[in-house]
Parts: sequence; C-alpha cells; structure tokens
Amino acid sequence: MRFKTVAAAAIFAVGLAGASQAADVNEQGAKDLLGNLTHFLPDDLVKSGFIAVTPTSGHYEITYDLQKFFDKLNVTGFDITGLKPLIALATPLDSGLWNIEGNNAIDVTARSKPGSSPDAEFRYGVASSSFTGVFDPAIHYVRSMDVKGSGITLATKMTDNGVEKNDITIDGINYALSSSSSGEPDKLDLQMIGGLQSFQDKVSSDSATLGEFKIGAIDFKASATKLPLKALNEILRFVSDHKDTKTLSDSESAALKALLRNAMPIADSFEESVSAKDISVTTPLGNGGLQQVGYSFKMAGPANAVNADFGMRAEKLTLASGLVPEDYVAFIPDAAELQMQVPNLNFTALLDVLQQADFSNPEGTPSVDEKLQQAMFPDGTMTINFPKISAASGLYDIEASGSMRGWLNEKDRVALKMTVLARDLDKTISAVQDAAKTEPDLNQLSFGLMMAKGFAKTDPDGRSRWEVNIAEDESVTINGQVIK
Repeated sequence: MRFKTVAAAAIFAVGLAGASQAADVNEQGAKDLLGNLTHFLPDDLVKSGFIAVTPTSGHYEITYDLQKFFDKLNVTGFDITGLKPLIALATPLDSGLWNIEGNNAIDVTARSKPGSSPDAEFRYGVASSSFTGVFDPAIHYVRSMDVKGSGITLATKMTDNGVEKNDITIDGINYALSSSSSGEPDKLDLQMIGGLQSFQDKVSSDSATLGEFKIGAIDFKASATKLPLKALNEILRFVSDHKDTKTLSDSESAALKALLRNAMPIADSFEESVSAKDISVTTPLGNGGLQQVGYSFKMAGPANAVNADFGMRAEKLTLASGLVPEDYVAFIPDAAELQMQVPNLNFTALLDVLQQADFSNPEGTPSVDEKLQQAMFPDGTMTINFPKISAASGLYDIEASGSMRGWLNEKDRVALKMTVLARDLDKTISAVQDAAKTEPDLNQLSFGLMMAKGFAKTDPDGRSRWEVNIAEDESVTINGQVIK
C-alpha cells in the first residue's frame, strides 16, 4: 500500500514539472498541468477524461475519475461498485515551488457477474489517506512529502465447491520524505522513513480458519546522496516522447547517450533497512513466529569501485513440533545473521559501454549484455565477501567469515577461503548424539562433527577454529591439512 500511494503521488508530482511556475492560477495553467499529467499515458486513455484539472480558489483541483478509467479499460466479467473520484490539489507559489496535497477514502468492490464460474468478490478499502508535499519544478521532484493511511482492508471471496476467503487488514501506514541540497546543481540528498502498523492476513473456508499471518509492525528507512533527479526525469521524458518510435535517429541516439551521461553516477551512495517485529503464523499443523527480522542494503564508493553490502538478521524463531520433528526444535537458532558484500563494481565502465552502444540500431548490437558483464567483471570472475555468518541457540554458537570467488562462464569453478569458529563444540556434539537416538538421520551429522573436531584448533577464548581453503582445482585444506 505504501509503495502504491507514493507512486501515485510521484506521478502526480511529475505532471507539475512542465507546468507554469507562476503563482497565478488560470485556465491556461490548468491546460498546461493537464497536458503534463497525461503526458505518459496512452492517447485513448487521455481522451476518456478520467483526469481533469480545474482552476479554483488559488489552486488547481485535479480529479481522477476512476469510473471513467475502468470504463475505458473495458473490464469484463465483473461489476464494480463504489468508484468515486479522487481529488488532489496543486498550488503554485511565488517561489516557483508547488504545494501538493490530497485527502481521500476508498471503498471499491468488484463482483463477478451472474453466471460466471467460480463466483468471486474483491474488496479494497482505505478509511482515510492523505499526502502533503512540496514539489520543485527545477529538479522535477518533490523536496518533501508526508503520506498517511489508515483502516486498510483487502478482501477476496471465491466460491467454487466451497467458500475460500482471504482477509487482509492494516491498521495504518506512514511515509515521510525529506531532502537537502547535496552541494551540486540539480542534485539532492534524500532521507525516507516509513512504517506499517498491525498487518493481519487470514485465510479461511466456509467452515474453518486455514491459516493466519500477523506482523506487529514494519519500519523502513532509506537515504541517498547526490541523486541527479532532474537528469533521471529527463530520461523518463525522453522515453515517453519516443514510446512509439521503433528506431532512433543518429541525433536521437546521441541525445539519449547525453542524458545517460548526465545521470551518471545514479547516486553517490544509497542505503536502506527494513525491520519487522512480532511475526506469527498460525496453521492447523502448528504455529510459528519470529520476534524480529530485518535486512539492510548499502551501495557506496567511487563510481569505478562501488561496494554493495547486504545484511539479514532474524531473532527468536519458533516453530511448533507439528511443523518440524520434535527432536529438531531445540536446534532452531535463537538468532541468525548473514552479511555479504560484492566489492569493486565498476559503474564507470558500464557507462563507457552504454556510450558506445548503437541505440539507433538495437538489433545490430547483440553483444551489449556481454560487454556490460565484461566491463563489470573484466577478469571473468566475481568475488563475494562474507563479513559475518552466524547462528546461535542454547546448543551451539557458530560464526564464519571469508570470501568466495566464482568464474562466470564456468559454474563449477569456485575458490573459497573461510574462517569458522564454534563455541562449546562438545556440548553441540552431545546434543546431536542424544537426538540421534530417536532421529537416526542425525547420526551422519554426529559423525561429521566428530571429524570436524579432530581438525579443529583451539583459540585462547576456548572456541574451536577451522581455516578452510577450497582452491579452484577443488583441493581442500583445513587448518593446513589436505583433505582427500
């Protein structure tokens, strides 16, 4: 829901880019704004009149008539009710900026027409939603935006040899964007935060609940520096202007290359993180849950040597014995974490390849993909670093770090160096041996752990250590000993 709301507001804002920047509100300004709002849309959809702009009381009132929109799409097989126009306001300021705002509620139901099989019903509702923001035509982007929604429901009902229902509810969503000057013309540093409160998805039949999925809250945070927003929007506008062009002329191809060059690098840095807490799953086979799970992503560094970092962490995973064998429950980790990095990505080389590509004759450049791959990985290999891989429970505590190198054109050719550390290894082995008395499949794991113990070295803190090296010729050494 958050992404759809933001996308709708962004499309609305793009329409302000080419409109009159004067604070006067008049009929000509309304025509200019309408032309920009519909610039990216097919002509037949524009002619339907589902978007209208009216100058009134110092601002432009923009109406999105959903009934006309669906009538033009000619949706068959369903009767749609509850469609109401959505209203947004755009106010030009003396500073050249625009205030944008909207406040709407949605309650739409689509039912399959009589005689259709199976019978189906879909309902989408938002008790209230609003957005406010400030748009800057000079960079074709919003400088700030605040989006909120509450009372969100999405329900489906299918009738075919029984009834199956899926009911989703979300108490609320929020999203805020702010920006500051990056110190370079037409570029901004952006900060985004958002969240979702109380997500619930219930699947049921006419006689029983089949499953239920709940999330207490989701939090989102992202930031980007030196975003060339105006340049990126000019690329979008070029694509829209040439959407019906099968072959670009030499001058058009040169213009596209210039736009791509102006947009590079896309950002000086980018990072985001998402976390969810109080997750629960209820099924007839058993219940499960997570206290918290999250991921992070970051790209930073000079354009010719960008590092891409990815991380994921989960805490307090619980699974009922109905979902896993009882003897395995104790081995479910209390916490697990994965960190990985792809280093030295050369985006400057990618741009050089794009600059040499012949966009006026795309069929004549079949090797562009290969050239892009070669530019990014000139020696034909890709390295992935693992700063941390860990899992811990009451029965074990394992941590690993290292790197892996793979050959892109030889899938079976890899090289790996990894340091593995384990605390209380004897305790782990004893637990596996006890569980193997009722779960024979664990005997092999027990044997493997005993062998591993024989190769281990002991660190001053008591942890067992293994330095694992797998060469590209498939030879393996552990703590310097060759493994046959």
